Amino acid sequence: MFISRVQLSAFLDDELMTDGLNEDVGKVFVTWLVSRAEKLVKFEKNPVLLKLKLQRWATKGRSIRKILFLWEIEGQRANAHQLLAVEGLQEVLEVYPSDTMNLLKRMMKLMIVKDQEIVHSVKTFEEEAAERRELL
Repeated sequence: MFISRVQLSAFLDDELMTDGLNEDVGKVFVTWLVSRAEKLVKFEKNPVLLKLKLQRWATKGRSIRKILFLWEIEGQRANAHQLLAVEGLQEVLEVYPSDTMNLLKRMMKLMIVKDQEIVHSVKTFEEEAAERRELL
């Protein structure tokens, strides 16, 4: 299944998604967001849930952009640290990123790991039903 331009509009048409970011960081960031959206389209068959998940990723993308933007501003890294904590990404600071691209790559890697943990922790309906039968 291919992703439509309408589905990508939240990432590609939002000028604030890359506003204030270095061009290389912006390209990597938007490319990564688009690849995440493509994976959602591939695996989410319910159109309502797909739309909600794409909107959630667009919102998360704007939050990440704020973190990256603050990281570049002299004296604003403490604010970036707070936003990292709010997004549950404070682990990227275990090895302190030297620049914005390094910070972005560490955030992307951490979010991929967290997504895999969520996928593996979710039980299917059949697994839950089998567990209930065993308890009875």
